Amino acid sequence: MHRVEETKYGYRLIFEGALDEDVTDLETDLRGRIHPKNGPFSLMMDLRKFSAFPHHIREILKRSLFLCREAGMERNAVVLNSAIATLQAKRLAREAGVESWSRYFDATYPDWERTALDWVVRAVEPSAP
Repeated sequence: MHRVEETKYGYRLIFEGALDEDVTDLETDLRGRIHPKNGPFSLMMDLRKFSAFPHHIREILKRSLFLCREAGMERNAVVLNSAIATLQAKRLAREAGVESWSRYFDATYPDWERTALDWVVRAVEPSAP
């Protein structure tokens, strides 16, 4: 299940529970909320619940990132707590053409949310843990 929340910086995409067919609605949900006419925005993707992404989910996430790029996404903070999911997320960002705008935050570190918000709101580069 996923949830898209509007924020001051743009959007926060939160995945909860199991990655199931509900994720197929993600693209439709994003298309209904994100519009280029609204101007540039940042996106925080909370993927802490997952240790890896099945192939069909990776494709949906990649298309969703591409959609966000086309709609004006300037920065993307991706929050994870799995090395495998982090590698997959980096590959998806590269394939979607948002690699230079994306930063990855390890949710096992206490300050992950503050540093992720610093990135999406003020473009403060995170320091390596």
